[in-house]
Amino acid sequence: MKIYCIGIGGIGLSALARYYKHEGYDVSGSDTHDSELLDALRQEGITVVIGADGSHVTNDIDLVVYTIAISDDNVEYVRARELGIRTMTYPEALGEVTKGKKTIAVCGTHGKTTTTAMVYHAMKACGINSTVIIGSLLSEGGTNFIAGDSEYMIVEACEYKRSFLQLFPTYIVVTNIDADHLDYYRDLADIHSAFQSFAEKLSPDGLLVTHANVSLDTKGKKVDADCIDAKHIELTVLGEHNQSNAQLVLALTRELGLDDGNARAGLKAFPGTWRRLEYKGKTLHGVAVYDDYGHHPVEIKATYEALRSKYAQGEYKIVMFFQPHLYSRTKALLVDFVDVLKSVDEVNILPIYRARLEDTSVINEQIVADEINKSGGNASIVSSLADIPKRINDIQDTKIIVVNMGAGNAFEELNKITFI
Repeated sequence: MKIYCIGIGGIGLSALARYYKHEGYDVSGSDTHDSELLDALRQEGITVVIGADGSHVTNDIDLVVYTIAISDDNVEYVRARELGIRTMTYPEALGEVTKGKKTIAVCGTHGKTTTTAMVYHAMKACGINSTVIIGSLLSEGGTNFIAGDSEYMIVEACEYKRSFLQLFPTYIVVTNIDADHLDYYRDLADIHSAFQSFAEKLSPDGLLVTHANVSLDTKGKKVDADCIDAKHIELTVLGEHNQSNAQLVLALTRELGLDDGNARAGLKAFPGTWRRLEYKGKTLHGVAVYDDYGHHPVEIKATYEALRSKYAQGEYKIVMFFQPHLYSRTKALLVDFVDVLKSVDEVNILPIYRARLEDTSVINEQIVADEINKSGGNASIVSSLADIPKRINDIQDTKIIVVNMGAGNAFEELNKITFI
């Protein structure tokens, strides 16, 4: 079977491509820009081309899977339809993969990537090697896909555009529900309705694990993870939010009948995942640098508080490079962004990452910085991402902690810094 993936460089679709390759399929695909992830796919035997070109979609292809970020006039998508090739979105294709498996779907507005990885590590410590498809890179092997030999599949389930409704879960873990993706959802109630629809997909034999403050109904069994005492969970990763994530994991493993001591040992050894408060190292001047994917005010606050739990206020200064993600999110949550960022010692606002949305000229990085300063914060703008390495390398005070925040592409500049 030949499968072609449009947008194969995406963190989710690349994991699915790896799954297909492991299953023995002939896999190829395209993306708009090259990356280290695409190089890794090539090394694994997956053919990747850069740029949309209809000539790569040939009539011997059996299935075209595409990211929901592409437009209807994408030349490869149009070509596939012209040839009568079966097409599926990434969520639809992932849903097909979860059919007939004991699928653990981890969802939530924040923390689903880390929690997905935590579930894998805890279960592995209990002797269960699960298949994993995750929206980040696991420390183990630096990959977003792991082929397990058990009956369990663990997937990160995304709520954007109700994508997770395509899945067929046996178990659902919900970290939290918050206002986000407001370019698609009307409001928090609309987002909650999507999670409720997902919870309703469980059969009476299914299991829903969440916290007491998440109000969802299900035909399956519902477990409150707050019954696990967070104070007695030992973790290597920082932050109260990770204690909360670990509660969910231990509640799940207990319901699966796994050994609690082994699960806890797996969580204690959990090293974190790529770009989730990831410690990059120290610069040549001895300045510690972290990188974090957080792009919502709640996530930024959690990361900042986690750093403060290690680096005390008054003794250490935190300098943040923040790349706002999407004009719609920046505009809709501006007040919340300001409320969080005004507490950071120094914030460098980077150009807004537009991703799938065009600049509407309603919001920009200068407005964000000005609003932070009006509220008593200390913000300035960095007009070019290329300036990031020099700015960080110029810092010589080892009592300054640097963190890069955001889901855009600014993290790529950190790779140009020599860390020790």
